[in-house]
Amino acid sequence: MRPSVFAFIYAISCLRQGAAAPLLSCLDSALTILKEEDFLAQASSKSASAILVESAKRFSDGRSACASLSEDLWSPDSQDFFAGVNSSLAYQIYLDKYSPTQLFWIKSPSHGPCKAIGVDGTKQNVPCHRKLPTLCTHSGAWSNYTFTDNSPQYQVTVPAGSMQVTGFRDAYGWRFDGIKYANFPGRFVHSTVRQASGPVSALAFGDVCLQNVEWEEVPQQGKEDCLYLNIATPYLPDSKRKKLKPVLFWIHGGGFIGNSGNIRNYDGVAMAARGDIVVVKINYRLGSFGYLALEGTSIKGNYGFGDMITALEWVKDNIKYFGGDREKVTIAGDSAGAASVRALISSEKAEGLFAGGILQSMPSGWRGFTGRFTNYSTIAEATEETGNSVLQLSGCGSATDKAQCIKDVSASTLNTIEAIANTPVVDNDVFHDRGLHITGQGYMAHVPILIGANRDEGGMGMPLNNLTATTFDLLKEMDEREEYFLRGERKFMSDLASHPAFPTPDGPYEGQKKAVMIGSDIAMKCESWATAYSGAKNQKFPSVYTFEFNRTYQPLWWTKPQCEPPKTAEHPLGDLSQDYFKCHSGEVDFVLGMTIYSGEAPRDEFDIPFQQLIVDYWSSFIKWGNPNPPAGYLEARNFWGTLNQVTAAGEWEQFNDTDPQLRVLQWNGGQAPIPEERCAAVDLPLDFYEQ
Repeated sequence: MRPSVFAFIYAISCLRQGAAAPLLSCLDSALTILKEEDFLAQASSKSASAILVESAKRFSDGRSACASLSEDLWSPDSQDFFAGVNSSLAYQIYLDKYSPTQLFWIKSPSHGPCKAIGVDGTKQNVPCHRKLPTLCTHSGAWSNYTFTDNSPQYQVTVPAGSMQVTGFRDAYGWRFDGIKYANFPGRFVHSTVRQASGPVSALAFGDVCLQNVEWEEVPQQGKEDCLYLNIATPYLPDSKRKKLKPVLFWIHGGGFIGNSGNIRNYDGVAMAARGDIVVVKINYRLGSFGYLALEGTSIKGNYGFGDMITALEWVKDNIKYFGGDREKVTIAGDSAGAASVRALISSEKAEGLFAGGILQSMPSGWRGFTGRFTNYSTIAEATEETGNSVLQLSGCGSATDKAQCIKDVSASTLNTIEAIANTPVVDNDVFHDRGLHITGQGYMAHVPILIGANRDEGGMGMPLNNLTATTFDLLKEMDEREEYFLRGERKFMSDLASHPAFPTPDGPYEGQKKAVMIGSDIAMKCESWATAYSGAKNQKFPSVYTFEFNRTYQPLWWTKPQCEPPKTAEHPLGDLSQDYFKCHSGEVDFVLGMTIYSGEAPRDEFDIPFQQLIVDYWSSFIKWGNPNPPAGYLEARNFWGTLNQVTAAGEWEQFNDTDPQLRVLQWNGGQAPIPEERCAAVDLPLDFYEQ
């Protein structure tokens, strides 16, 4: 086709958009939302925002670009330039997109000279035929866990290969929600990347996966056809796709039986905006739909892990269209999400699909339910542990063709029976061994990791309602319930009640506090420290950083009174000067920048600065494989609170197997020794894998 004909057809396709969402390629420019995210939402003093049309255009063409976005040219008469637009533009210069003397078109008098503004806020008259980047107004609505506005004036259509994906913008970024990354392949069949073409609506979250009824998001019930992902980005590239952003690929927790990538109706736009990254959150198959394995059949488990790999393949193929760099994908997750990160690090099928890993509160250990998340069962063991029960309770126990029978069972029946398969298995496809080859020669992804936990992971299950309860009685109850004995000697967990490695805590409820300390070490923390130790010692990871959260904010939809600071008349939301359990998942909303957006008001003057600090640590790791953000970066972004805190607290040190320390994450936190003696006492010493 001759170039002139192609140009004509292209022009007609842009003109035909009419009232539809503007096509990004028709704007002939990358777009960046300029908004300083401090997590204070409408209460922020950084109230100014703009859309930067990055390509140099004549004044009239820049104004037309704004109009196509249902916006006007930005005006310093309507917003204070120094309320966030200034720092956002300074950051674009830090990224080497523009020189410090660059000018940007702004609103001008209808019959006067064309005006432009510099990064210092100085306005100038500029000949209208000169080509400059343009500042447009940005009226995107605020989002939170109960509200989004995807009205047509906020929509945009992004050409993505053969797809035209329509999403929308809110106050802080562009959102593309509910993109199907894989068609439903059939029950107990691995998914493959969906090869879509034509228009794709990404204006609302997709269906969540079938899950344990306690997790279902009323009124949205789960479905088997549920393989959707959500994208949040502050940047939409032009066809040259330069200056692409690092990507956070978030894998939700929920014990592989519940939750979703929608995270209770909220996507990752807050973290994307603050971190200047692209955030992807996914749904994957859960419970028996994702993990059932039956010996002697074609049902071999790990379908949920296969979905994660499929989603990563989709990201590798398509994330560039949404501003993401496919070579800089960091996989991250909390709880089962952390176990997923560990699993993907061990899977050759995921090789080359990610460049780093973040593991928050990984369930682990040598015994009980949590241990199966990191020390995988064989298919025969999984069949004995859960598979046979699933067959019996679903009515397939005596079927001649058990595999076909369980495939034909109604989804509601399979989803509501008491037995649930939800752990990894050695299927010789996704996984070829029981876990990481952290000391041997087998495959393991060589990527930097950030790994850690909350101080009181087990606190959710330990109510503070009995002042006289002893540690021995509480641990003995666990022993009787779960036969939770120590590795090797059948030495019961309750024997640890008087072990000298576990000091008796100060204050009331000492029995519960000590029991939580011991249970948390066994089920969540010590194997994480052992992973860091052997990974560093054997140079399996190029770098390792460890942490422990000592400030948490429990999600409102998953909390218990003991996981919140005591409420007083002076502190109705909780007095953080008093002790409380820093429970499982209490770090997630800080990490993702979600507290206010999830309805969690600041409890003291440090909650919001702490959240800023944590997101800056995490996004630094996602960008550079190092959680210490460079001072120049923080200065360019106007993140003075974080800069002052990291200066006061000192460098977050890389894990050293000869001097094992972790980072205590609290306001004015710092380095502290890993409690080696406690881990040794529970038979999970730092050199656990070396043995």
